[in-house]
Amino acid sequence: MLEISPKEPVYILIPVYNRKETTLTCLENLKKCGDLQRYHVVIVDDASTDGTAQAINTLYPEATVLPGSGDLWWTGAMAQGMQYAEAQGAEYFIWLNDDCSPDSDTLSQLVEFMRSHPDTIAGPTCYTSTSNSLVKQHNAFKGRKGFAANPGEVIYADGLSGWCVGIPASVFRKIGPPDINKFPHYSGDDTYILRATRAGFKACVIGDIKVTLFGPVHPKLNFSSYFRPGLTPSATFEALFWSKKSPYRLPTLFFYQTERYGLLLGLSFFTIKLILWLGQWVKFQLTLWLRPNALNVGDSL
Repeated sequence: MLEISPKEPVYILIPVYNRKETTLTCLENLKKCGDLQRYHVVIVDDASTDGTAQAINTLYPEATVLPGSGDLWWTGAMAQGMQYAEAQGAEYFIWLNDDCSPDSDTLSQLVEFMRSHPDTIAGPTCYTSTSNSLVKQHNAFKGRKGFAANPGEVIYADGLSGWCVGIPASVFRKIGPPDINKFPHYSGDDTYILRATRAGFKACVIGDIKVTLFGPVHPKLNFSSYFRPGLTPSATFEALFWSKKSPYRLPTLFFYQTERYGLLLGLSFFTIKLILWLGQWVKFQLTLWLRPNALNVGDSL
């Protein structure tokens, strides 16, 4: 009788919502790399309506699908996944976005690095693919400077982006899950790693470990896409500055600036950004009233 080796106490946590084909591509890559068989893969599906959960259960029954409420967003999904994995006895978490494709040995190298460097959070170097080459993306920061690691480098950082990050379970046991109230979607990743490094953990990005990102890497920052003929000023204001979906959400900006830079300096940065954004809102609102066809409206609402 063929014996199945027990999986390592490593939990790959993938938040998903209505991107079935992207999610299935991610899982297929994990299967080809052997990570689906070696580690526990947990999908937090935030009430997708495109059949994501059903497809995963059919095609990849070895993965665990946790249902979400429909209002988890990125941070809530990761928090739920971490809480589940901790209860199962996880020693390490790996955050992985479903539009992030690790190389065949990326995740095993992250785990090995964390085992040989206790209390250290580890991130690979992230690339986007162009027609002719791979382009490094900044996925770490120290102070106000963002950076990526070159091959052969291990660079320590204050915080990391959450595309793909290995996190020892000791981090969760000391500081708890990411803050779903202050950072429901944007900035839930880098502020969590920042909180961990301030609590005494180390974080680094490793140049010899690689993942490739596909699809849009950063949210499209485009004020005009929030304005449509017929929408009231209050509707555009709420969608732009209050919705959890928006990268311009003011509560997130306030908490991000004050947590990263301290109350006084952070409040100054927030006020400057607030004035600039409100000026843009007034400009586009007036344009919508006076010349509605001049705006290149989108679907950000």
